[in-house]
Amino acid sequence: MKKCKNCGQEFEDGANVCPVCGAADNGQSAKVCPNCKTEVSDNSNFCTNCGTPINGSAQSNNGDAQNNAGQNNYGGQNYRQPPYQPPMNYVPKSRLLAGLLGIFLGGIGVHNFYLGFTTRAVVQIVVTLITCGVGSIWGFIEGILIICHQINLDAYNFPLKDDC
Repeated sequence: MKKCKNCGQEFEDGANVCPVCGAADNGQSAKVCPNCKTEVSDNSNFCTNCGTPINGSAQSNNGDAQNNAGQNNYGGQNYRQPPYQPPMNYVPKSRLLAGLLGIFLGGIGVHNFYLGFTTRAVVQIVVTLITCGVGSIWGFIEGILIICHQINLDAYNFPLKDDC
């Protein structure tokens, strides 16, 4: 049995084409990780990308679950970082409150402080001061956009709570 370089599927030695993906075998079949489909060297028993055992070699010759470098494989599990989740005590920001803060106090950036955009809020304060209050239109427009569902996320990319 040999493995297809393209999809990692095993097929008969006499076959010239992979029965799964149709890739032609040019006689240079190589080991392919069944988990992440990364090509690995012929003398490797574990995938260098994800650590999955290749060809069912979950154990080395001495019976320990270790790879060639002597490191534990831990069952070939993938230890990538999980997607970011909000903290346990995270409370979604209110769309109505953020919008009203933008409409009434947008010139001093209170709605952006509330949503976590501190740099933008400081810039709004500076623009409002430099333009003698005319820059507060920026905050007013942002407040309307928040209420009309055109601004949907806070600074941490969590959705605003729909309460309006």
